[in-house]
Amino acid sequence: MNFSKFIQSELQVVNTAQIAKWLEDKSLSKRDYKRLAEDFKTIVIMEEAGFYEQADTRFLQWKNVPLPAELYRYRLAIAGKVGGKRLARKRLSTFPPALKNHPQLKIWKKMLQLNPVWLGGIVVAGITLLGVTQIDFSEEAATKQPTEQVNVEQKLAALEKEVEQLKEKNEKLTASEKKKEQPDAPKAEEPKAEEPKESETTTKDPKQALEQAVSSVQSKDYKAANQLLTGNVLTNKETSGMARFYKLIAAGKLKETKQSDYVAYRNDFPDSGYMSDVLWMQAVYEQKNKVGNYKATLQELAKQPDNEWSYAAKAILEGKSTLGD
Repeated sequence: MNFSKFIQSELQVVNTAQIAKWLEDKSLSKRDYKRLAEDFKTIVIMEEAGFYEQADTRFLQWKNVPLPAELYRYRLAIAGKVGGKRLARKRLSTFPPALKNHPQLKIWKKMLQLNPVWLGGIVVAGITLLGVTQIDFSEEAATKQPTEQVNVEQKLAALEKEVEQLKEKNEKLTASEKKKEQPDAPKAEEPKAEEPKESETTTKDPKQALEQAVSSVQSKDYKAANQLLTGNVLTNKETSGMARFYKLIAAGKLKETKQSDYVAYRNDFPDSGYMSDVLWMQAVYEQKNKVGNYKATLQELAKQPDNEWSYAAKAILEGKSTLGD
């Protein structure tokens, strides 16, 4: 399988919503995970927007704590997007030894063609760098070695077959949708699954609606999130700030935002913790749609407290990068 296609399939297969929930559950009992849970949401937004370099850099700032193996697959895929096999191999070399032998990463070892002798060297380096406490990296990672040697080639072939099957299903669905669009003899309409009515979303408990909307955004179901983020969830004092931020994300993905939506958010929530994110989204919108002055927006963003967005804004204004990078 082509490496570019492989990392793209990894980004699609890895369940970021499940990882986010795992981090949130951990944060309830362990304080170290609270920042990671919030950080991961930002990384997912970056990855979806195509800002892979910033997402990879953000991962480098994480503490060495037990994490699910699937999250490391996601991290490798992002690194592969930034610097191809070379950077992905470099990131893999820093992972804990037990993780390198985890079944979920065997396919990565195969794709990166790690030499067993060379891998032995980086295992020692990994122990020195990350500390021996990382060897039992997580309850998510299997600590017992399989009793029988699994053929990696067979796993690779199985994965390729699965990807091909998914492609075939996708092509059939696309063909089916096109066929539906073509004029045909009138048929009795089939009952459709009911979508949430506006009256239902306005009467839903604001906190519950916000929680469901955030989950929908993390699952990339932007239409559902946009429908949930209406009515009292946008006006309730406890939920309005976060709800309107996620509304900008969901509606933005559906191409239903205007420049005034970002400006209104900034005026209504001048002390929001999402200010840098909103300024960045506004700059991207202005540049793509050729409205307003995206450079002026970037200048405002550059004045924000140091974070990945303000760093990116400064780099663009200094000519070291472009908004499309």
